Amino acid sequence: MDFLAEADREIAAGNLWRAKEILHRSLKNSGYNVQLFEKLGIVLLQMNDLVEAGKYLFLSGVRKPEYEKAIGIFLQKYEGKPHNLFHPFPRSAKLSEISDYPEAVAVKLRELGFSDGLETVHGIHSNSPIGSGGKIALAVVLAIVLVIVVLLILGIVKLFEIVF
Repeated sequence: MDFLAEADREIAAGNLWRAKEILHRSLKNSGYNVQLFEKLGIVLLQMNDLVEAGKYLFLSGVRKPEYEKAIGIFLQKYEGKPHNLFHPFPRSAKLSEISDYPEAVAVKLRELGFSDGLETVHGIHSNSPIGSGGKIALAVVLAIVLVIVVLLILGIVKLFEIVF
């Protein structure tokens, strides 16, 4: 994990932007890394990017008073639509089970209505009914399919009239 040491050197030199780059680059290859998430959250907090800082501090599972405002702002962004909460997570933070997350994260996800299982975590096979916009889109698609089928049948009938 020398990327953390490298990031610390850049932070000490006052190069927050460089530390952010190093840590972001490390996200792809580190799996779910609590230390990386916290360090990136701290850097983003120092850069005053509260929403992004809140995301990584939330994922770290580390809860300190100085993190609460950023975490709150991040979670508030998804208030009323918690199913969208997972979209901004890096791939390494999209785990299969709620219980695979650090305890503080798992507790909050359960409070938001998620239960263990990939289906509910990432919105696959959700039990929510189709909204009115979805119903209209479905009706339009079915109408188009019906028109195509009718035109195909009429075309085949006309072809038989010409041939026979």
